[in-house]
Amino acid sequence: MIEHQPYGNDDPYKSTAIERFPRDPGPAEAVQVGFRTDPGASEAWIELRHVSESGATSQESIRATSLGEGLWSADFGPFEGGRVEYRLVARQADGSLVESDHAFEVGRWVRVTGVAGVAALGNQVAVSLQTTGAPARLLVSFPTPGAARCELQVGEMASTPALPDLPTPTIENGSAHTSISGPDIALYLDRQRLRLSAVSTSGGALAGEQQFSVDLALCWLERPGAFTIPIRLGLHVGAGEHVYGLGERFMDAHREGKAWDVRVYEEFKEQRQRTYIPVPFIVTNRANGLWLEADEPSYFDLRHSDATLSIDRIVDPVSPSGARSLLTFTLFAGERPYDVTAAFTRLTGSIAVPPKWAFGPWMSANTWNSQAISEEVVNRTLSEDVPATVIVLEAWSDESTFYIFNDAKYQAVPGEAVLKLADFEFGGRWPDPKSMIDFWHANGLRVVLWQIPVHKRLGESHAQHDADGRHMVENGYVIRNEDGTPYRNKGWWFGDAMVTDFRNPAAAEWWFSKRRYLIDEFGIDGFKTDGGEHLWGRDLRAADGSRGLELFNTYANRYVEAYNSFVQAATGGDGVTFSRSGYTGAQRFPIHWAGDEDSSWTAYRASIKAGLSAGVSGISMWSYDIAGFSGEIPPPDLYMRSTAMAALCPIMQYHSEYHTVTECRDRTPWNIAERHGDPQVLDTYRRYAKLRMRLLDYLHGEAQALSGEGVPLMRYPALEYPSEHDFLGQDEYAYLLGRDLLVAPVTERGVGTREVLLPSGRWIDAWSGSELTGQRRFHAPAPVDRIPVFVKAESPRLGTLLAAFARWRQDEPEG
Repeated sequence: MIEHQPYGNDDPYKSTAIERFPRDPGPAEAVQVGFRTDPGASEAWIELRHVSESGATSQESIRATSLGEGLWSADFGPFEGGRVEYRLVARQADGSLVESDHAFEVGRWVRVTGVAGVAALGNQVAVSLQTTGAPARLLVSFPTPGAARCELQVGEMASTPALPDLPTPTIENGSAHTSISGPDIALYLDRQRLRLSAVSTSGGALAGEQQFSVDLALCWLERPGAFTIPIRLGLHVGAGEHVYGLGERFMDAHREGKAWDVRVYEEFKEQRQRTYIPVPFIVTNRANGLWLEADEPSYFDLRHSDATLSIDRIVDPVSPSGARSLLTFTLFAGERPYDVTAAFTRLTGSIAVPPKWAFGPWMSANTWNSQAISEEVVNRTLSEDVPATVIVLEAWSDESTFYIFNDAKYQAVPGEAVLKLADFEFGGRWPDPKSMIDFWHANGLRVVLWQIPVHKRLGESHAQHDADGRHMVENGYVIRNEDGTPYRNKGWWFGDAMVTDFRNPAAAEWWFSKRRYLIDEFGIDGFKTDGGEHLWGRDLRAADGSRGLELFNTYANRYVEAYNSFVQAATGGDGVTFSRSGYTGAQRFPIHWAGDEDSSWTAYRASIKAGLSAGVSGISMWSYDIAGFSGEIPPPDLYMRSTAMAALCPIMQYHSEYHTVTECRDRTPWNIAERHGDPQVLDTYRRYAKLRMRLLDYLHGEAQALSGEGVPLMRYPALEYPSEHDFLGQDEYAYLLGRDLLVAPVTERGVGTREVLLPSGRWIDAWSGSELTGQRRFHAPAPVDRIPVFVKAESPRLGTLLAAFARWRQDEPEG
């Protein structure tokens, strides 16, 4: 037996002992392979054969080094192109030999060396490129005002039809430069330096020496018959220019100075540079932007001003007479940075707005695993006069089908059949869920149920689960390996589960037919669509032909989009999804939350950063778990500070993980208050929840207004006021909420004031009604139950907002 997986699990951060390093060796890269044999193997070696591009062949035998316990390692290379075949050989304890054959294409780098010409091509512009290999061109078009789409094509060029509904560009040639203009944007091509920059023509700065630009000296690795082609694109960031974006990121606002993977990834707590919702889109404080229009994972190396963007693209071979589309990127330019976000959302999908009730306070805990516990919690929130509009039930199902209430009795049906409410006899943990849900609805509480997009691997027989699983496999409703067998999740969470293929319309229809009764008969209002991150292996296949690299990022969107479409259709647009993962265009199916975090000040600060970062990429309807969901309960001050911030962010929610300890770890305000012996916690949460309810119309209205503009509810002041960027950017945590509010969360413990950096203009303290002049730094009062908030003095909504905050005093407890 020899076990060798060249790509391991395709985990971008964690390697295995039996993979190849690097996974796809290129020219001049040394290679190491790891493999496993039976522990009794006495020796192992590699029989290596290299065929160069000229056809010359060389062979050698390389002895492997034993690492113990049947693990071996061997080093070889580097190579300058060609094909490498290697056979792993091991001598077993009985003297017999076992073998395993593998190969890879080294390839050669092709580089763009110059511009051969620029010509109009219908409503596109063709920039002909000189290369060290096949002919290439960059096709430029203008899909929306302020955006220029650039598609790199390689190979013999066929005629290109005009693109529908796009404007005709204007071309102006100079001695060394060419300008290509479209609506509100002009591209400046420096033909000598091979630089392409974008400038706003609706008020932006002129192109200059330090202008944000891409390097047209692109390069790509040609591998004959290879599955993927690595492509590199240079990016130049001007002095004093700061880069934002790349989706939901838990780090500081500026992206320059670090390297970033754009890969949907589930990191349980302390995500740092990893994220559930990456987006290959950046914006600068000078209102420049770039989007890599690709499904495959990409890599933004922004450690230097001359940055590199790279991606392994799936590029299928074409006939010699046809061109291959290697890469598409879009350059943006606007008057303000959020103009770039607006243009991006016009291209990737409008920001959808959930129903008004979704903007009220949410309540959730994974330990609410029975009707008795859930009813007790709801009754407590009603008796404590703590407003809530949504309850999330995570631990409601049988943990097998995930569409049947736990402990329900029923007769299993064939996989293609569906169950209805009348088919169940309820008892045990959920004796009468229908009456429970009806009571909650009567008291203004909507109900959201937890979901996961997998068919769980069980350790025992379960009739309905087994029938469903057989039906999924027989009808091609699951993601498959290249050999046609069902893919089994290689991740740690729901390991070995089959993954539903939502790219197959029949699979989605079948999946939701099983869940339709939850909405139609129970009246469920939405689903918490958890997970979606665990696809590993580039040999995966979906029903529409999509492969592993194309699925790693996009599966999350297809999964959530399918649920969202189902919910909206079933509820008449009055339902929600609440999701953790996503990719480009995730704003089309809200809501998203920041995932799993500890109850710590560090995690609280990281969550605020994540919400602001997500907004730059268009993800507006965002939430996080108040004061974190994991571990021991948060201290009172953290809970109150986090509550204040949550009451003034897009979606307000508390949640806690499952636990088995004796002490209750629910993040309900009364549990935090009682366990710490601090009644102020409950009082403070109640008052902020009531403030939230008074702001319900405002938040929903602002969500609609700003979504119509294509910008998020939560925004960086430094990007909203770019002329004051260096001043306002000193505050990492303050943000604008809607068109009128400046919110300054308190993120340090033990303080009674909060330094505030006010943007220009006139501002009204929401608590005191005092007027302040902007472009100033001052310390605002910030007792433990108070968050500094300011309202634009010119806002037509000023009176409504001040009235909402003025009622705070009426909500104070007596005595």
